[in-house]
Amino acid sequence: MKLNFAFALVALALAALMSSGDAHAQTRTYPDKIRGYKVERTVVEVKRPSSKPVNNGKGPQPATDDSNVDQLITLGKPTLARVTPLGITFEVPMIVAPVTQSGKVDFLVFEDMEINGHSVNIADYEHSFSLPGSKPLTLDHPLSIHIYLSSALLAALGEWTDSQETWPVKGRVYVFGKFKKSLFSFKRCVPVELDLTMRNPLKEK
Repeated sequence: MKLNFAFALVALALAALMSSGDAHAQTRTYPDKIRGYKVERTVVEVKRPSSKPVNNGKGPQPATDDSNVDQLITLGKPTLARVTPLGITFEVPMIVAPVTQSGKVDFLVFEDMEINGHSVNIADYEHSFSLPGSKPLTLDHPLSIHIYLSSALLAALGEWTDSQETWPVKGRVYVFGKFKKSLFSFKRCVPVELDLTMRNPLKEK
């Protein structure tokens, strides 16, 4: 009886540790300010696509979950720009989801980016644009990404080309701009967590 009770306590302790670990993994803290912009995720509300007509006739409705801000930016179909002994460069269209309020983005900063499991450095996107309100916006300037290839990765380039239809993309993009709420405009930085996939540009070479 005591042995069974001890096993039950151990099981409960392990379950508590696992749940607390999951909660910690899902919680991310950000600095209060970055480059003079106050950091705030909830300043932007992404509209939720709706297949049913809405009563007010205004189209997509705002998402109620704050995590939907992570749907603000998605990636389009990449195209291969060039391949050299030092690495590969490709261009990726960026698509911005419609939001409930007006705003103008000054620039984008990428952090902790990984493509196909490999860390990449992406230069700041320094092209200003206005947030869309009715339908997704494909930005005029695509994102240029260069992946440096070591000798080992260069030898495995054929495997990258032949075996994978898509590449996982993970990381973070900080959206710097001025966003309007009611009659006021606020200078804010909106962190967007990326967990996407994109087509393998080498597959279509």
